[in-house]
Amino acid sequence: MLLCHTARWVKAFLYGLQMARYESQFHCPSLEMGAQHEVAERLAGALNVELTWLDRRNASMALLLPPQGLSVQLLLEFRGHGEITLLVSSREGMGKGAPQSKACFERVMALLSEQLPAAQLLYRSDRDGPIRQR
Repeated sequence: MLLCHTARWVKAFLYGLQMARYESQFHCPSLEMGAQHEVAERLAGALNVELTWLDRRNASMALLLPPQGLSVQLLLEFRGHGEITLLVSSREGMGKGAPQSKACFERVMALLSEQLPAAQLLYRSDRDGPIRQR
């Protein structure tokens, strides 16, 4: 019995230590290859952050969220055929749902939807589960 309670406590403790990670995928058939850079640049401008291109299709941004200065990483992956994947991660614990990271995720998704009104949301990890089912 004690072992069972200890295992539950350890599991709950470790869950609280997990890093926040939110992911979404959009499909925008009207997005052309050349426009990807413009989309990422406009998003970085709206967030007032520096944009770093990791390669032709992947961009990274870093934000510091007030009041504690939580560091949040944003990754954009342009997969071709109009598919865009957004990944938001931070060291905020998931035990309480990582409210600051989730709010940042919501904000970035809203900005992407404003920039790409024809984009269709295919998947979001907070709604559909941690692994996209194809």
